[in-house]
Amino acid sequence: MSKKVKLDQVHYSSTIKLNVGGQHFTTSVQTLRKDPNSMLAAMFSGKFEVKPSEDGSFFIDRDGTYFRFILNYLRNDELILPDGATFLKELEAEATFYQIQGILDELSKPKVQFTIDNLPKEFEDSLILTTETRRVLKGWLPLVMAGEWRLLFRASRDGFASSVFHSKCDNKGPTITVVKSGGNIFGGFTENSWTSNHFLDANEVKVSCRHAFLFSFVNPSGLGPTKLPLISGKEDCAIVCKSRCGPVFGGWVGHDLFTSSGGSYSSSKLGNTYQRPPGQKSTFFTGEESFCVADYEVFGLCQ
Repeated sequence: MSKKVKLDQVHYSSTIKLNVGGQHFTTSVQTLRKDPNSMLAAMFSGKFEVKPSEDGSFFIDRDGTYFRFILNYLRNDELILPDGATFLKELEAEATFYQIQGILDELSKPKVQFTIDNLPKEFEDSLILTTETRRVLKGWLPLVMAGEWRLLFRASRDGFASSVFHSKCDNKGPTITVVKSGGNIFGGFTENSWTSNHFLDANEVKVSCRHAFLFSFVNPSGLGPTKLPLISGKEDCAIVCKSRCGPVFGGWVGHDLFTSSGGSYSSSKLGNTYQRPPGQKSTFFTGEESFCVADYEVFGLCQ
């Protein structure tokens, strides 16, 4: 007579490592359970004994090429694809396998064809942002920031000298900085003005903000569009104004995003003043603490 053995609830750590067809991803167990009807939610529900590999990752025998879109949909509740994506059939097959109905519903919707008349106008002068990232960035802004965002400064056009940045961007009110370093795209928003005092070059002015945030669109981790709010209690140094530097965000024991004059010695220690994504390091933006800026743009609000 066979005896049935009751399996106790399996408990997983808050951070899960996945190996999808040889590509590695790190996410939270809450993200994997986001869609309760999906295969991933069932896999990590705790009702089944799923054992990790020797390296601690859980193996899924699928092509990992499009898994980041699956994962980012669960994170953001939104399907975000590159402009002109040609892999929709492949993505549909993966969404079917993982049983994520939300993605299947999005893929079945009629696609909007952008024309000159209906192309989003926000940040239209940007050479870094795509149509999709422009739309996402606009959605992250406080409602009171409605208006036209006009290009104030572009390093590749105006020069990388900090003096030029300050001459074009100081005392302009709310601004958005968009940075490109290699293939990585990131930046920050502040509702208060940049300033500088050329008579006090050794000093820095810390500016308090309530609504400032950093963001990432492309990063070495493969994490999709991500908004990084201020850490509660550290609003008083949301931005740091230095006449000898470009835009600087955060000032607690290192800067979360530091743009040098010239761009060659820029750096990031994310997590001091702004929140960093779970499981990510302080080098989230580029993979390195120090990096070179290929270009950056600053937009001002015209209300």
